[in-house]
Amino acid sequence: MVKGYEVGLNKAWDDLIGLTTKGFSPREIQVMAKSKRQNISTAVRQLRLEIEEETGFDMTGRSSVDRASGRVENGNAYLIEITAITQALSVVNELTSDGTPALCILRSFPGNFQGMMNDSVSCAWLTKYEGTNYDSFPVFSGSAMEGMVTEVRNFMKEGPGRIVLLEGIEYLIIQNDLVKVLKFLQTIVDQTVLTKGILLLAIYPHALEDRVLNNLRCNIGSVLRTRSPGENDLDR
Repeated sequence: MVKGYEVGLNKAWDDLIGLTTKGFSPREIQVMAKSKRQNISTAVRQLRLEIEEETGFDMTGRSSVDRASGRVENGNAYLIEITAITQALSVVNELTSDGTPALCILRSFPGNFQGMMNDSVSCAWLTKYEGTNYDSFPVFSGSAMEGMVTEVRNFMKEGPGRIVLLEGIEYLIIQNDLVKVLKFLQTIVDQTVLTKGILLLAIYPHALEDRVLNNLRCNIGSVLRTRSPGENDLDR
């Protein structure tokens, strides 16, 4: 294990040195290094799965206990009723502590929270900004929900148990017809079931009409309730 850690560090340094000798700007190096860092967790998770399959030894630790307890299950969607996005991001951090990949599509600007997230978590921004990227974050328009469906499907198809967090349902309702948004949500819920992923829908209950909130509670999934913005504990 120590030898593997040494090999991994040496490779990371070699890759970084290689970038500095190819004439890239500091900003370009930062973006590429960030991309490589995100790939590390995926590689570690794949190696862990191979070791478990070969030896029968469970290496997942605390997160496997959390999932086994029934708090979240692959192939399911969950509502997280929040007052601050940090509550939902804390849940994502808890569920990705074993290196599980996650994609967070946030109405809040993700650059304000990227530093608090695990390395296996990537973020995108839901905004009216016209472009495909902003400050290295992919951008999704609120009026182009088909693109989000494709991104979620492709991400979850990479392997079971992948996590997608979506914040901004209230924003989507403002930008689109309510029925269209509900159809969009049902589509990604169906994709979650088919790919055995985990979908987390972060909503602000006080910003939604009662009929919309009741529809989500009845038709989307179970509710994960966070205790407070600073805690990770949640109840089914």
